[in-house]
Order: sequence, then structure tokens, then C-alpha cells
Amino acid sequence: MADHTPSLEQRELSLVGKVEMRIALADSDQKLETILKTYLAPLLLKLTSEYQSVRNKVITICQHLSTRTKPESIQLPVAALVKQSKEQESSLVRHFDLLYIQQGVGRLSQREKAELLPTVISGISNSGSHGPQILNLLLRLLEAFVLPMRGSKEDVEMRTTLKVSEADASYLASWLGKFLLFSPQKGTSVTSPGLTDEDITFISLQGKEDLWNPASGGLNLLRTKVLAARLLACGLFDDRDRFIPALIASADTASTISDIGEDMMKRTLPATDLEDEALIYQIFTMYFGGDKAPRVKAPLRLKILGLLSKSTKSTTFANNVMRIVDDGIASPSMDGEDTVMSNAPSSNSSVGREATKLRTAIFQYINFVARYGATETLHAIATRVVTRLRDFVENQGWPKPGPNEDLVSRGYAYEVMGLLAKAGPRSVLVEDEHTSLDLLRWLFDSLARDLSGSSIVVSIEEALSTVLIAMSRMQLKADEQAVLEELLVDQMLQSTDLEANKRLRSTRFVTIRLANRCLPYSSVEARWIDVLGIGAVGDRAEVREEAERGLSPYWYRMLNGSLGTVQQEAIAFPTFDALMAQFFPGRTTNNEMEPLAVAQQTRKLYPLCFQHMTTFVRRALFHEAMAVSKEIVNLDSEWERRIDASAESGEKARTGIRAYLKELGSRSPRSLQTLLSALFVGLVEQVSGTESQLVDFIALAPDSLLEQLVLHVSDLLPALQSNNYARRMAGAHAYGVLASHPSASERKITSDLTQLSETVMKWQSAVGATLNQVHGALVALSFYYSRTAYRGRREGLTGAFQQLSETIHDIITESKDSSLKEAYYIALGQLCMFNAIQPDAIGDSAKLRIIVDKIYNSAKTGDETAVLCLGQVSMIVNETKNEDSDLVYIEEQLYKLHEIRQAEVHFSVGEALSYLACGWRSEALATKLDIEGPLPKGLERTSSLTRITERILTDCGTTKPSLRKAAVMWLLCLVQFCGQQPEVQERLAKCQAAFKRCLGDRDELVQESASRGLGLVYEKGDRSLKDDLVRDLVSSFSSDRQSQLAGNVSAETQLFEPGALPTGEGSGSVSTYKDIMSLASEVGDSSLVYKFMSMASSNAIWSSRAAFGRFGLSNVLSDSSVDGYLASNPKLYPKLYRYRFDPNSGVQRSMNDIWSALVKDSAATIDKYFDDIVEDLLTSILGKEWRVRQASCAALADLMQGRSLDKYEQYLERIWTQCFKVLDDIKESVRAAAASLARVLTGVLTRTLETDHSSTKSAAAMLKHVLPFLLSPSGMDSGAQEVQAFAVHTLLEIIKKGNGSTLRPFIPELVERLIGSLSTFEPEAVNYLHLNASKYNLTEQKIDDMRLSSVRSSPLMEAVERCLDLLDDETMQALQPRLESAMRSAVGLPSKVGSSRILVSLSTRRLAVFRPHADAFLKMIEKVALDRNETVSSSYAISAGYMARAASEKQVLRLMAYCRSLYFESEGDRASATPRRAITSGEIIAATAKNASDSFKAVATSVLPFVFVAKHDPNDQVKEQFSNAWDETVGGSRAISLYLKEIVELCLTYLDSPQWVLKHTSARAIADAVTAVTSLETTISAEAAQVLWPALEKAQGGKTWEGKEDVLKAFVKFVESAKPYWESHPDVASAIIKIAVREAKRQNVGYRQYSVKCLGQICRARVDVDISGTVFEIVEPLLKVSGDGEPMDVDGEDATPRADDIKQATMAGAVESLFASINPAVLKGDELTRAVAQALGTTAEIPAPSLTVWRSTYAGLKQFFDRVSAAEEGSSLIAQELRQHLKTLLFTSNPGSEAVRLMRADTIVSLTQTSPPLASALESDVLALVKEEKSAVVRDRLAAAALAR
Repeated sequence: MADHTPSLEQRELSLVGKVEMRIALADSDQKLETILKTYLAPLLLKLTSEYQSVRNKVITICQHLSTRTKPESIQLPVAALVKQSKEQESSLVRHFDLLYIQQGVGRLSQREKAELLPTVISGISNSGSHGPQILNLLLRLLEAFVLPMRGSKEDVEMRTTLKVSEADASYLASWLGKFLLFSPQKGTSVTSPGLTDEDITFISLQGKEDLWNPASGGLNLLRTKVLAARLLACGLFDDRDRFIPALIASADTASTISDIGEDMMKRTLPATDLEDEALIYQIFTMYFGGDKAPRVKAPLRLKILGLLSKSTKSTTFANNVMRIVDDGIASPSMDGEDTVMSNAPSSNSSVGREATKLRTAIFQYINFVARYGATETLHAIATRVVTRLRDFVENQGWPKPGPNEDLVSRGYAYEVMGLLAKAGPRSVLVEDEHTSLDLLRWLFDSLARDLSGSSIVVSIEEALSTVLIAMSRMQLKADEQAVLEELLVDQMLQSTDLEANKRLRSTRFVTIRLANRCLPYSSVEARWIDVLGIGAVGDRAEVREEAERGLSPYWYRMLNGSLGTVQQEAIAFPTFDALMAQFFPGRTTNNEMEPLAVAQQTRKLYPLCFQHMTTFVRRALFHEAMAVSKEIVNLDSEWERRIDASAESGEKARTGIRAYLKELGSRSPRSLQTLLSALFVGLVEQVSGTESQLVDFIALAPDSLLEQLVLHVSDLLPALQSNNYARRMAGAHAYGVLASHPSASERKITSDLTQLSETVMKWQSAVGATLNQVHGALVALSFYYSRTAYRGRREGLTGAFQQLSETIHDIITESKDSSLKEAYYIALGQLCMFNAIQPDAIGDSAKLRIIVDKIYNSAKTGDETAVLCLGQVSMIVNETKNEDSDLVYIEEQLYKLHEIRQAEVHFSVGEALSYLACGWRSEALATKLDIEGPLPKGLERTSSLTRITERILTDCGTTKPSLRKAAVMWLLCLVQFCGQQPEVQERLAKCQAAFKRCLGDRDELVQESASRGLGLVYEKGDRSLKDDLVRDLVSSFSSDRQSQLAGNVSAETQLFEPGALPTGEGSGSVSTYKDIMSLASEVGDSSLVYKFMSMASSNAIWSSRAAFGRFGLSNVLSDSSVDGYLASNPKLYPKLYRYRFDPNSGVQRSMNDIWSALVKDSAATIDKYFDDIVEDLLTSILGKEWRVRQASCAALADLMQGRSLDKYEQYLERIWTQCFKVLDDIKESVRAAAASLARVLTGVLTRTLETDHSSTKSAAAMLKHVLPFLLSPSGMDSGAQEVQAFAVHTLLEIIKKGNGSTLRPFIPELVERLIGSLSTFEPEAVNYLHLNASKYNLTEQKIDDMRLSSVRSSPLMEAVERCLDLLDDETMQALQPRLESAMRSAVGLPSKVGSSRILVSLSTRRLAVFRPHADAFLKMIEKVALDRNETVSSSYAISAGYMARAASEKQVLRLMAYCRSLYFESEGDRASATPRRAITSGEIIAATAKNASDSFKAVATSVLPFVFVAKHDPNDQVKEQFSNAWDETVGGSRAISLYLKEIVELCLTYLDSPQWVLKHTSARAIADAVTAVTSLETTISAEAAQVLWPALEKAQGGKTWEGKEDVLKAFVKFVESAKPYWESHPDVASAIIKIAVREAKRQNVGYRQYSVKCLGQICRARVDVDISGTVFEIVEPLLKVSGDGEPMDVDGEDATPRADDIKQATMAGAVESLFASINPAVLKGDELTRAVAQALGTTAEIPAPSLTVWRSTYAGLKQFFDRVSAAEEGSSLIAQELRQHLKTLLFTSNPGSEAVRLMRADTIVSLTQTSPPLASALESDVLALVKEEKSAVVRDRLAAAALAR
């Protein structure tokens, strides 16, 4: 039997056939859908059959199905097909699966699509060749998939839930990123920036048509990209996956995508390692293109450059960096592509905005590379980049850039050149061969000549500053230094005359800085540059400051010491000869006169630098001399003062300088002579600041050096007459030294002395400048005669000298002038000091004592000159044993001066006592000898010094405070000036004891004097004395025995002030010796009492810092082995540590000294006993004594700073708790210390926050506990202000430094609370001031303005702004009700203003987040804008303007309607003094126009007419707001024409308003509209006139009101410009006359002056009628008002003068109208004559017309004559009556002013031209006027009248 079992192939065909049959039998779509749901997926699975016939059969069925399934109503089993597609590896099955999936996916419901998405995503990385279709399917499903809330549990677990592997996420993120780059190209181009052709094919399904056409069933590309970006932002991807796609999205041109991208970047970037080489390579590849992909678009390149600027790794890609440089600065490349502008070839047109941004970013990146780049990279690229950058700048145009050049990039180019010059190889700046410093020269030229603007100049200066740093680190060779010196000197010289050197600006500042930093101090060229800089008074102040620093060796070291290149000992000064050669290089033909001539020549060349030249050279010479003599002056900030003082009063220094000058004078005399001549010229030519330099120098110079100046000594005489005291004294001193020189010409000197003596003889009558001359002459003579006496030329002390002596005696006895007295004291002192005058020359003893008494009377007033004079006079008095001798008398007078209160005077008394006791042996006189030679011997003194010393020593112990104070200072002077004398040496021990006793004096000056005295005793004493002193001091502080210094100590001896050293345990404070013992017992070591007593053995030493400072007792203590017991007694450290922060400054200082003495390594000791110290402080911080609490706070704050958190983390919570408690302490200083501790705690928290990214959760956890605590009643709501303040401060710091993700949940509550805090923390005094503003001469508005300014700068507002920056969509949603609540509940001005500012910030900085909520807040503005406070109302109005940016057009229209209703429909508003509603309306509209111009323009048609009308409001505040809105929106007057109809309609509506304000506003608006229209066209159109006339007529109606004259003037302009209209409308023409006459008849005095004048203007405009009769009736009463009549009734303070002005203006207008109303074209013959006669007669009868009336008369007559002439009616003017009136007006009266007379002359000329017969009749009158006229101009004009005849 045959086997009929069907084969496998047949069975498969049978199954397929059955399915086919079922499909064929399905007679409805529903049945077909049911069948396919079951069989389609299995059917397609048969495509995997091994039999061709089966596969073909299935394909045939599929073809049939493609036709049957076209109806959209048929649902395909997409989910099953997707699942099958994922499971099958057969490409054929997957192909057909995807075919039907794509066909059916569009028919799925949103829920079905959402359910399908997880299936599609899972395993997507295994899509293989069908990846394009799978990706497209995914994109089509995105719309339906609802992403979980970001950060939610579902979002975090999304990857796990959807079963997405890392490969899937990476694959999908990569293709979604590429999809975001994808942009379909039009035309034949198939490229897309950043994508290869394969990528484009993948995404576009091989170029499938209509794939992205929504109209053809495709996807909306933009919407799909947004969905893709959102998917990337969810928890499905980690930061590594989404980084590149986020970067791409953030640069998208569509804000909906870029906002998402920016948000992703904010979250992703902190967790991304930008130092990952692979990532940086990938980013560079995107930037430049690669793997057949063109470079990405410019916005993305901008973002990439921003990232590269944060990666130091990127700087190692040298080739890429160079390519970026070329990209930014290269010209169009060889293939025609502008590498900056685009990817495709383009024309070389101007660079667009995008290209400019890109170039700026490129330069910023190059800047980053130059600053932080790898050394290898910088050395590789620096030279090339600098060259390219320089070419770039020069190609832009140098020094003047071309038009439309990118100046921002130009600035960056300069900056980067400087940075690369610093970071690159040395050769960039200093060439290896033929050094020219080319780059530096070019930068200098650029600074001087670049025309790019101030911002570029800043960049050039920054580049030069960077070059300066680079060069300062270089060691320049001699030739390189010479080139730099030449360059810098040249820059200084070129900066002296900018115009001549074709420079825009000076380069002095940079030049001087380079000289000071890059050249050694020994460079004379560098110092020359500094001198020139100091003389640049026309330049900015910092030039001179920098130059002064360069001349100072101390500042030079400070400027260069930071780099470690210059040490103090390494500073070499320029040599004196080199300085003189550089500063005074001149030459003359006369060798004898050469030095002085050179000095004078230099003075002329450099008048502003001369003083500084001589000063620096002199100091350099002194320094050189002192260095030779080993007398070194420290190079500190006082170097200049020290070297001047040493040269002036230092005996050793002066001796060394004298020796050096003598040696130098023999070796190099010319330089010294030139300097001496320069100093002489400085004094003679009155160079400021050089007064004393010559005197100081010649006092040290040898006589041989002075010979050349002796020839010119007479040149000093003018200086003796100077009104400048210092110059006069210096001149007198110099004259005395030089004129007494042996080489001086006796004849010339005699002549000078005679002249000076004659001047002195005028002393009795001298006043003012003459008194100064007498002073100078007297002092000069005394210096001359005293130095002559010293030189041994006493033969010159006869005759004139005797006369001088008598004159001096007369002055002291008779003169009361203080200046003459001073001259007398100086003169007498000098003569006595050099023994030029003898006691017998003064007279007997009685006369001497009279003189002494006179001097004493001045001395006791504190006159130091008189005090010293007493001492100098004593030098000529012999010492006798008589106790009543003259010398003792002078001594007693000096003793009496102890009552003087000025402490500094006592040092002069001490010096005078040294003169008296020792004479020339006193070291105080050693520097007074200003002539080469030995010290004078003087009179012998044997007992005076002993007597005086003993007496002063006794007085140092007196109980009289003033005498003790004076005695200590006198003793100090005696030891200082007479310390080497045997008498003092023998008593040094007594001096020491006296000084030691005074160390504890309560007077600080006595302490300081005693301290200094001990130092002097130590210096003056011999070895034995020094040892005794040291031994006594050491024993006083470190031994148990009592000494003289220590005094006696008993149990009750007070060692400290009560409370100075509190014990902290309730036992009071350490005050006595007994308390010290108790404290030692408390800490458990009885030996401690000795340690304390060794440092504080007396209360005087303990309270005074003098001994510690002078003798370094801390060092003594540290050497006395006091630390041996410390290891066994750790209790001391917590106490001692706390005492270091005691409130008492004395205790602080002392304890710090003790701490320093006891503790060798402070940091190690604190670390060792850290826990003990902290425990003690935490216990003590709540102690009973305020000192303990305060010290504990300060100690804790200090202890926590600089230590890691781990060290004190276990105590942190306790510290916070204790700090909060002490913040509310009863003692203010304790609260302040607690606040300081609070700041430290806040710093700890914020620093922790700053370091908390994703690496640690400690800060986040801490924050979650701290924030609720700070917001609780224990924090911000605390009743204690200090606690409140601390809580808020901490909140601000947290907000400033906190992580966004941690802060966001708290932002709504934080913002709400901070808004309330703005008012809470406003000082109460502000509210008081606001309520009582008038009492303090303030206005409420001024106070509110200050409050507003305070809110804007408030830290609270900064914190709010920071919160707003962290907002996302969810947080904004939560913030809205909170913010609305805060706005409703806000009470104070700060809170309300703060709320408005928040709205502004949201509208400007967070627009994307705020936009959905803008309409709601704009509605709320209507409720809060009408605040009683103007400032609040204005703030809300401004915020409304900003919010209009984000609001819908419908809401903006609603807002404008609200403003309109506020203005027009608020009746009660106008009754108040300030129309708040109208002002608010204007403020809202002005703010909208300014800040939301686009939104405002969108509704302009409905708003601008209202704005135009409202800007004519009579209230200035309202008017200003609407005017601002109009000006902001409208460019000119043509807008009025554009909206004319709407404006007129609105005005017509409110011209009938019952509110006068609205009626008047509308009238003014109509007037302005008329004025604007007439200004645009000479003759306005009939249409415009038709629109304007009804409103203008209506506005002109009604009674008068203030400002109605504006309407009247507009009415006149309408009549003048609308002639065609009223000519064609007789009713209008008639109404014009009627209105003009009606208005002229108004009785309002202020208005009538305008209405009468306008009547005349209308008469001139209406050439078709004559209304002279009517006008005459109106004006005649006005002109015939008697001058003696009652004045007009005018309101106001200045009513009377104003009334007269109005009267004259009214009369002038009346005269003008009278003549203007006569129309010669209408009136003829007799009618014209009568009208003219009336007008002239009335005008001639005006009583006492003013200038104003005369002007109107002549102007009116001239215009009338011109009209008569044009009408050829001159014959009507020859009547006799007219002639008489004309004579009266034109010839009889005298108008006065030349201008009016000129107008009269013009009128006469016009008359003579109009009527020759009348001209002949008036000829004599004209000639008489010509003869009388004084003005040539008027005469010429009158002559023209005669010629016209």
C-alpha cells in the first residue's frame, strides 16, 4: 500500500494555505483584523522555512495583505510583531515584521504605543542591519510615552524596569545624539554637519521621502528631537551615556531643545572627567570633523570650545590647538572656505554675528591654553601663534582697524600674545641673535597708537603686564639690557609730546613698570626713567606713584622680591658719577661757569623733574659715602627719611660723608660741583621741595668745593625776601656759610651786608611781605656774623655788627610781632652759639636777665625756638660758684618750664639744658657745625652738669606729676647728649634706677621715655654696668629675690587690675599675689606660683609693655628652662589657651607672650591637648562670668579654623548648640564673639557644601538637618535678634554654596520666607524715619528710594536670585502658589519690592521656566499694583513690563485695558494730590514699552492713541510716564499722522467728560496733534484738516483754563496751514473769525496776553477779510488803560512784577494785532487811511510804552508797510494826520535799546520804500535821527532810508 503521508513541505504549504483561505474569506475589516491578530506573526515566521515554495507562498500572501490592510481602521498585531522581531535572527522575518510594524504603529492608541516602547528599547543594541527601522519606530513611539518625574523613584529605577543593558543605553544614546545633529538638507545636498553619509542614511531610512513631513504621515522633526532630548534626560541613561548628546542638544538652535540640553549639561558636567583623553579626542573630532563626517555647526563648536576651556588635557593636543588658532585668525583658506564662518565654501563677506561669537570663543580657548597649557605644547606653538596673531591684528588694519572688524577678537589677540610671550620660549620676546625686542616695541606702539577704542587699550596693557612678568624672570645679558634701556627711554621721550610723535596716548606707566621690574636698581637709565615719570604731572597719578616706587630701594625690593630674584643684600645702587652723567649731561664753553650752567640748563630742560633729580642723586651719594664708612642704613620703607636724618644729625654718618666728599672732590670734582650747583639753582630758582637740600649738603662739603658757589652768593639775596618760610631760612643759612667763606669777595659781601642791614632797619614799620624780608635779612646776618666769628675773622665784627646787636636788643624789648621775635631768637642763638657776641655786648647782668625773662615769656608758651635760645644764650655766660649767677638764673628759668603741657617741648628743654651744662661738648650741637673745622671750645663747665644731673635725678622721684614727667624726659636728653661725659657716666647707675622706677608710671609717655632711657643707659654704660643691668632685669623676672626693679611684693600686692584674669570657676579673678597662689593650687602644681611670679613680679611691669618690648623678656623666659614641668601638668594649657583670647587687651598681649615663651611648637602642643582644650571651652562657654564666655567663643572660633572636619566633627553638634545659646547672651560683647563663632561654623558648613558633588553625601545630610532647623522657631523665627541674624546669615551662605539638587525641595519655602525677612530685618529706625520724615528735612520718597536701593543690594535678594537660578519646571510649579501667597501677605515695603524684583528676575533670567506662569502673575499685578506706597506701586508696574515679555498677547491686551480703565475711569483719583491710579497706569505702560517692546508693538494700534493723549496730562508724574512710553515706542511725529483718526476719536470722547482733567488733557492732545501735523507739511491735506477741525473747534470752546493758550496757538497754526480747507468751507472760515474774536474778548488776564496776540496772527493769515474795526474795539480799551490805574489781579507771591509783565505783553500783543488786522488788500483809499489813523493814533497815545511795546509797534508797522507796499496803496499814507502820528512813533520818542532802535530804523526804511512822498516829508526827521544816533549799525540802516528816498 502506497504511503500517502504528506511531506513536511506539503504540510507547511497546507498550513499556509489555510491561513490564506481564512484571510480570503474574511468579508469585513473587523474579521480580517481578528484573523491577523492570531495568524500574522506565525505566518511571517514561516519565512524561515527551508522550502522555497513555502517562503514564496508566504510572500504572495503578504503582497495580498498589503493591499487588504491599507484601511486605517484595521489594527495590526504590532506588539506580537515587535516581540517576534526581537527574538528572530532571520533578516527576512525581521524585514516583514518591521514592514507591518511601521504600517500598524500609527494606528495604535497612545496607551498601546506607550506599552510598546519598553519592548522596543530593550535589546535595541542587537538591532543589526534593521537598526534604522527600530530607531525610527522608537522615535514614533516617544510621543505616547510619559516619562516619570525627574529624580523620582520610578525615574531612578527606569533602566532596571525596562531591562535596558549598558550596551543598549550606550547604543541608543549615541544614535539619539546623532539624531539631534541630523538636519534634512534641501536640494541635492545630502550632507549634515557632524554626520557621515552612513549616519544620514541610517537616520533617514535611506532617504525615504516624507519621513519628516507630518502632512504625509511623517514625524515632526522638531517635536521628535524635543522628545528624544527629554528621553536622554531621564534615568534610563547615566551621565557618561548622555554627555555627548547633552552637549549636542545644548547647542541646538531651537530653544525647546537647547533648554533641555542646558539642563542636562548642568547635571552631567560635574560628574564628567574632562581630563579623559578619549573624551577630549572625541570632542576634537566633532569640532574638526573626521571619519568622513564634516565638522559640526558653529553653535556646537562654541559649546565645545567652552568645554575645552575647562580641560587642561586638551592643551596637550598641540596640532589640534594650532588648527583651532588657524580656525580663528586665518584669512579665507585656499579652497575659498572661511573657516570661521561656515562649513561650506562661501564668499569672503563680512563676518556675521555667529562667526564673531565663534571667533571670540576661539580666542578665549587660546587664552586658556596660554594660561594653563602644557609647557611642551606652548613651546611648540608659541612662536607661530604670536606671529599669526600679530598678522591677524595688522590685517584688520593697524593702528586703525578697518570698518566692521571684530574688535573683541582683536583684544583677545593682544592678550594672548602677552600670555604666550610669558609661557613660550625666551626667543618670543628676546631674540637669540640681533636682539631688538621687536614684539615689545610693537606692543608699545600699539598702546600708543591703536585706534580701536578703550577696551582694546585695556587688552594691550594687560599683554604688556604679562610681558613684564615674563621679562622680570629673565636674566638679561648686557647687550640685551642695553636694548631694553634704549627702548624704554625712547618711550618716555616720545610720551612727552604725543601730538608731535603722532601718538594717541602715553606709554609712561607701562614703561616705568618695565624699568622697575626688568632692569636692575643699579641701572641709571631705569632711574632716569623714574625721574622723568615723577615729572609727568600731566599724566595720571599712578604714573608718578610707580616712578616714586622705582626710586625707592625699599619699594624696588618689594616689587621684585615676590619673585625671589632680588635680595636685600643684592641691591646695588647706581654710582654717583653714572647718575650725574645721565642726569646732568650738559656742556658749556666756559669751564669756570660750566657746573652752574649745566645745572641751569638741566633745570630749563626738565623743570618738573629737577627737584627729584637732585634729591635722588644726593641720597645716592650719601648712601655711597655711608657704605664706604660702613654706616649702613636699612633699606626699609623709611629709607629716604633715615638717610636724610643720618646726614642731618647722625654724627658717624656725617663724619663718613664729609670724608667721602673730600676724597671724591679731589678725585672727581666736576660731578660734585655740578650737584652742588644744581642744589644752589634749586634754592635760587625756587624749585619746590629743595629748600633744605643745599644747606644740608654744604654743611658736609669741604671749603674747597664751595669756592665756585661763593662767586654767586649774591644770587641768594632774593631768597631772603621770599614769603616761603622754609626757603627764606634755607637762603639765610646758605648765605651765612658761603658769604663767610675765605674766598668771598669782601667788596661784594660788604655791599650785600649794607643792603641787608638797611632792610633790618625797617623792622619797626614792616608789615606783610616787608616783615618777611626783615626776618630773612636778620637771620642771614646772624648766620653770616656767627660763621665769620668761627672762621676767626673777628675784624668783620665791628661797625655794622654793633649796629645789628643794638637792633636785636631793640627788637626783643620793643617788638610784639611773633615773626620778628622768632628771627631774634634764631639770630641771638646763632651769635651766642658761635661766640660771636659777648655778655658785655648785651649789657650788664640786669640787662641780660631782662632779655632772658623776655625769652622765657615766649618759651613758656611752648615756643621751642625760644627754649633753645635760652640754652644757646647760656653758652656765653661764665660758670661761677655764686648761686645767684646768670648761668644759674637761666637754669632756673629752664626748670620753670616743667609746667608746659606739650610733651614734645620738654625734649627741647632737655636739649637746652645740655647746652647749658656742657656747651659744645653736648652731642646735640655736634651737627650744628656746618663749616669745615673742629668743634668750638666754648666756655669751661665744671660743676653745671653734675648739679643739673643730680637735680633731675631727684625730680624723677617727685610726687608732682608734671615735674616727674618733665624730669624723665630731661634725664633722657641728658643721657643721650651728655652720656659720654664723666659726670653722667658716674651716675648711670642712678639713671638706671630712676628710669626703672618710672617704668610702672601710669602715664604712657613716661613709660616710653623710661624705656628708651634704659636702652640709652645700656648703650652708654661700660661692660660692667651692662652686665649689672641685665642681671637685675633677669632676676626681677626669673628669681625669687626682690630687686630694685621688682619692688616689694606682699600677699595683698595688686598684680593685675580686678577682673583682668578671671579664673572661670566662680572664685573671682586673679588680682593679687594671694590669688596667684590660689590659681596655682587649683591646677595642681604649687611650683606654678614661681613661674607666674617670675613673669609678673610687680603690677607696674605686668601692666606695661615697655619692658617686654625693649628687652625681649619672652626670650629670657624661654631660655630659663620653664618648660620642664609642662609634660606633667596639661591642665595649664586649656586655661592659658583661653586666656589668650581674654577681652582685656593687656591680658591678651601678656598671655600671648607667656604662651610664646612656654610653648616652642604651638601647633603640635594644641594638637596634643586638643580634646582637653575643646572640652574646657565647651564647658566654659556657658560659664557665669561674661569674660569667660566671650573668651571661650573667640578661642573656639580660632581653634576650628584651619583644621580638618575630622578633628572636631564629634564636637560639631555641641558647638552649634552652645553657639545658639550664647548668641542671645545678656552681654553685648559676648554676643559679638558668639556671632564671630557663628561665622566660623557657617564657613565650615559652606566649605563642606562646596566640596560635596556626587562624591560624598555628608554635606547633603548635614544640610537636610540644618535647613529645617534654621527655618524653625529656633532659627529665623527666634525672638532674639542675634539668633535671627545668624540663622539668616547661615541660610544665605548655604544657598550661595549649596548643591542645586539638595536645595530644590526647599526653594519654594525659602523664597517665601526670605521675602518676608526682607521687611523683618529692615532696621526699625527706617520706619520711624518714614513716619517722621519732615522732622529730619527728608521726604518719604527719598527714604523709600534708599530702602529700594537697600533691597536691591540686600544679601537676602542675592540668595533669592540664587534660588531662582536653580529652578526647574517642577520647582517653579511649586513656587507659584508660595510666591503668590508672599505677594498677598507682604506687609513692609522691602518685601513688596522684593516680590516685584523676583518677578523681574523670573522674566529675564528664567524665562523658559517662567513662561507658563506669566499670565497668572500678570493678572495678579492688577491686584497688587495699586499700593498706597508709590515705590511699591512703581516696582510692581516695572515688573509687569518685564512679565509682558513672557505673557500671551491676550493677557497683554487685558493689561493695557486695565491701564486704560485706571486712567479714564478712576474719578476719585484726580481729587487727591497725587493721582496714584493714573501714575500707575503710566508706569505699567512705560515699563511694558521699554522692557517688552515686541509685546507692546503687537498691541500698539490699540494702545498708542491712548498713550499719546495721556502724555498731555497736567500732572507731571503722569505726563512723564506716558511720554517715556511714547518716546520708547515711536520714532517721530509721523506716528501721530498714522494714528491721527484714533487719537481724535479718543479726544472727542473725553472732551465732553465731566472731569476737567480729562477734558483739558484731550484738548492739549488735540493741540499737540495739530502742531505735529502742521510741522510735517506746509499745507495740511484736506483729509487731515477734516479730521482735526471738529475736535479743535470743540477743544477751543468753553471757559479759559491754565494751558488753554497751547490750544489757541495750535488753532493759529491750523489756520495758517489749512488755507485750502477753510477756503473751500465758508462755515469753517466764518467760525475761525468768530472763535478768534471770542477768545480775544476773554477777560482772563493771564490768557488775554496770548489771545490778543493770536488774534493778530489769524488776521495776518486771513488775507481774504479785514476785521480791523472789530479788532480796534477789542484792543482800544487795553491800550488806553492809564499807567496809574489799578494793577491787574494776578495770583502768586511775585504778583506785582508779574502783573506788570502781563500788562506789557498784553499791550504789545494788542498793538501787533491792531496793525495786523488792517488788510490793504481789502481796504482801499479813505477806508484804509481811517483805519491806519485810528491804529496810529491809539498807539501814539500809549502812556510810557515799554521796550516790549516798542518792539511790537515797530514790528507791526514794518509788516503793515510791507503789506501796503505789496498792495500798492502807499498813497493812502500821505495824510497829514498820519504823518503827525508817524513822527510821534518814529522820531519823537526814544525807545532806548539799540536793538529796538535798529527795528525802528528798519521800519523807517520800509516806510520810505512804501511811500516816497511821505519819505520826502520826513527827510529832515530822518537826518536828525542819523545825526543823533550813536550806533554805527543803526546809522547805516537810517542812511539806507535816506538813500531810499
